[in-house]
Amino acid sequence: MKEELLHFIWQSKTLLKQPLKTISGEPLQIIQTGILNSDAGPDFFNAKVKIGNTLWAGNIEIHIKSSDWKNHNHQIDKNYDNVILHVVYFHDTEIFYTNGKPIPCIELRNLISPLTLRKHHQLQLNQNTIACEKIFTVPSSTELLNFMARLLVERLEEKCARIESSLVQNNNHWETMFYVLTAKYFGMKTNAQPFEWLAQNLPLSVISKHKNSLIQIEALVFGVAGFLETAHSDDYINLMKREFDFLKKKYQLLSLDKKVWKFARTRPANFPTVRLAQFASLIYQSNHLFSKILATESVSELINLYKIKINNKLNPFEFIGHETKSKQTEIGNAAIETLLVNTVLPVMFLYGKQHEKDELPERTLNFYELLMPENNSIILFWKSMGVDAKNAFESQALIQLKNNYCANLKCLSCIIGKQILLNSDE
Repeated sequence: MKEELLHFIWQSKTLLKQPLKTISGEPLQIIQTGILNSDAGPDFFNAKVKIGNTLWAGNIEIHIKSSDWKNHNHQIDKNYDNVILHVVYFHDTEIFYTNGKPIPCIELRNLISPLTLRKHHQLQLNQNTIACEKIFTVPSSTELLNFMARLLVERLEEKCARIESSLVQNNNHWETMFYVLTAKYFGMKTNAQPFEWLAQNLPLSVISKHKNSLIQIEALVFGVAGFLETAHSDDYINLMKREFDFLKKKYQLLSLDKKVWKFARTRPANFPTVRLAQFASLIYQSNHLFSKILATESVSELINLYKIKINNKLNPFEFIGHETKSKQTEIGNAAIETLLVNTVLPVMFLYGKQHEKDELPERTLNFYELLMPENNSIILFWKSMGVDAKNAFESQALIQLKNNYCANLKCLSCIIGKQILLNSDE
């Protein structure tokens, strides 16, 4: 038994379906269950109940046992003197206010369906991919859409918290923070850390001084990445090396050890040298990128900002002596949309909130609805369960549901888990 289950029972209003009495035998009517309190203090604020002929307004405290009141030292805390009802699963002792008067109490032990308790216990012990996998039912479209909207905003707020941390690390300079986050994305999961080191070792202020020269941008990116330390048989790469040797001394730049870049188990199109070439081209072709992003009013505009091609004089496979019949020259649509979903849109959302530009968060949510859903194992799993994401709005929500709810057995906070438990109470 967990208090969270009792919170759920109280909030679900299933108790309203049956006559209620306090421990002392007085008739009890629940008028308002109140607002759940996630901070210190009573569990529910601003509730209303009628005990006998008296209407009470105040707070509700919920415990497994009545004696938990004493175990938590509420009897010496005047913040609990405005509790109008003590809701417990098992009543084992009389509880009093600090002035010595008894607190009205209701015991739920014989009021909760045994099937509800059994299903909750089964969900908490289940070892399937998700706890309700064997008894899963798809909620109504309206309920599911509302829940997904909540999940997407939760996921966005979690990402915004990480972005805010990066913003602080970059002295609250939005362009620099965005430059670092973009670099990190280009590394994907495999090379995210080396790309972040690259952005930290190659300041945006240095890049900005050479934004009109493609070869200098490429030289800076590949040089700081550690791929221009020795002479090469390729003429263009040697030209890049000469440029970098000069720029490295001029700006006192430090190069990474190229061994930090991971090629193993990576498709050629995602080799770090390909990603570095794309990153360099993006920098060169996208002056004032952050400002342009904030000004976009359509998804197509946003996507077009990232439609860049690698310099045809530069073959990124030459750096590692890799032979390939085709050369990746453009960032694919799927990669662009993933970048937008995971980096660009969360930054837009946060910028709008921090600068009180209400149109940006609203536009961000609209853009999620217009982008394709991700194609990963989580989304494929939900599809097998009958929940098919139609866009990035829904796929992001489903990722949040799996990672933050299912993985942590937060069934009582999930619309699907609630539906299962409420149906068992009928």
